Amino acid sequence: MKRLNLIFLLIGLIFFFGCQKDNTVTTEPNQSDEVTTSLKAAKVHTHFIGICTPIEFVSPTKSIWYDDTDDDRVTGVSFWETESVVPIDEVTFELSGTTELFVGVEVDDDGEYSIDDNDGKWEMTWKGTQTLTSPDGSTFRIVAHAVGDGIGGIVEGMTAKWKYTLDFDGTPQTLHYHIKGKITEDRE
Repeated sequence: MKRLNLIFLLIGLIFFFGCQKDNTVTTEPNQSDEVTTSLKAAKVHTHFIGICTPIEFVSPTKSIWYDDTDDDRVTGVSFWETESVVPIDEVTFELSGTTELFVGVEVDDDGEYSIDDNDGKWEMTWKGTQTLTSPDGSTFRIVAHAVGDGIGGIVEGMTAKWKYTLDFDGTPQTLHYHIKGKITEDRE
């Protein structure tokens, strides 16, 4: 029995001293240091809000909007394409499509803009629902969820999620989306 207790004591000491913090300092990085550094990269999340207003309705499935948010990285002109409209019931439709959001593009008072993707762009896919809120379909609610990858410029390598909500009551003042979202980036 004493021998068994001694063996447990020795195993405990080995674990105790074997798990002590290593305070040695090396001056030359090695390959394992590089791997450890890349694994320690933190994901940083930044939330944003804003309004998305129409610029032009090109066709029934294509439109151009201006996303004005409190974060320059998701502010600019967006090109929307609806690729699928599937009825769920008499008043609700499932929607999906793609969007390109060109960062840093401003729109003047006449609705004019110039695309320069040097600031980067977001390539997005989205899904949502449109629910008619009146029998004739003249009022409706759209909720769309989008995910996107940052391409080039200030958004290179980032990802983001958006929620667009439109409550259209038939008046021009309500023809805009409220935007909420989150940008995710890796930082060391």
